[in-house]
Amino acid sequence: MKYFFPIHLDGGNRGCEAIAKSSAILLDEKPNHLLGYCKDVALDTRLGLQQYISLIPFDRGSLIVDRLLGAINKVLHTAQTATWRQLYPYKRFLQLITSDDIVVSTGGDMMCYDNNAIIYTTNWLKRQGVKSILWGCSMGPENMTPEKLDTLHRFSLIYTRESLTYDYFQSLGLPNLCLLPDPAFILPAEHCELPACLSDHEVVGLNISNYVMGGMTLEYPFGQEVIRLITYILHETDMQILLIPHVTWNREGINQDDRQMADIIADHFNNPERIRTLDIENLNYCQIRYAISKCKLFIGARTHSVISAYSMCVPTLALGYSIKSRGIAKDLGLNESLVVNCHHFQVGDLLHSFTYLMQHETDIREHLQQIMPEYKQKPYEIRKLLKNI
Repeated sequence: MKYFFPIHLDGGNRGCEAIAKSSAILLDEKPNHLLGYCKDVALDTRLGLQQYISLIPFDRGSLIVDRLLGAINKVLHTAQTATWRQLYPYKRFLQLITSDDIVVSTGGDMMCYDNNAIIYTTNWLKRQGVKSILWGCSMGPENMTPEKLDTLHRFSLIYTRESLTYDYFQSLGLPNLCLLPDPAFILPAEHCELPACLSDHEVVGLNISNYVMGGMTLEYPFGQEVIRLITYILHETDMQILLIPHVTWNREGINQDDRQMADIIADHFNNPERIRTLDIENLNYCQIRYAISKCKLFIGARTHSVISAYSMCVPTLALGYSIKSRGIAKDLGLNESLVVNCHHFQVGDLLHSFTYLMQHETDIREHLQQIMPEYKQKPYEIRKLLKNI
């Protein structure tokens, strides 16, 4: 029996890297029994993923066809063309899977977006008699579609990573549910060379994505909130700011590169003595976690950057737009002020939450230090549940 990860993609999103590595540890299998479908094998190899899973390269020809099918789908917009578009790039990988294998659908928040590859791959696999697991997921009522609900019933196990999703799925009567922390909580920090500011100064780590900003700009309303926050830190504290990218994807018409957002912020303030950017080009997820661990405070948009901060007991403010941020913070017993909804907020909310973070820094750190050892052990309980599959 082998485990297949069709939605791994690659470590251009360090969260994908984190999920793959932590899942390999939890599944306790050798790399040749864990196969991930990968769009950038060279990058994943550099990040050390080949020590955890076997990397199967995406068929580049299928990606070209995918773009063609996408164009056709925009014109015809039928259920059949949508199925072709979402399923075709994965067919080569899916055909490696037998009914003795198990498919692990990762991605965490993949069910929070439009109908996508998880639906089409899972439905295809079900028809082939292959068991599948929705792994470490989050999803709210606002994300539900009839197609997603139908697919959710097809999974042999649904591993939810926070209680808000778990409660919602229970209300839908979904079977085979479990509630455990995100797999990435189990990963250690990995020592690496860091910018001097992390040893010479108190530092606020800041991860910003275009998802929370509304685009690659500071001009949208939440961008103005970020400007107010950084201005306050520069004028009212002695702390430095380290911008910490976590996603570098910029391909196939999709730009999620946090480094561009960091450049925009750095250029706006033009204060290189107080604002620096962590170069993550050659840093893997656990090394970025090490950098985050050295921060006095952390503010994060990417969920797995926030998970790194929580796991290292750094007082953290999460910038969220979906159920995942609220659910994880709730399960950790953190005050609701420590999650800012970047899509629904009042002017000054971000700065208000940051001042709360500063005022309660010691209490928050001590609380995380108390609960984190036990919390990090909980994901290992998935091994017992897998035996039933």
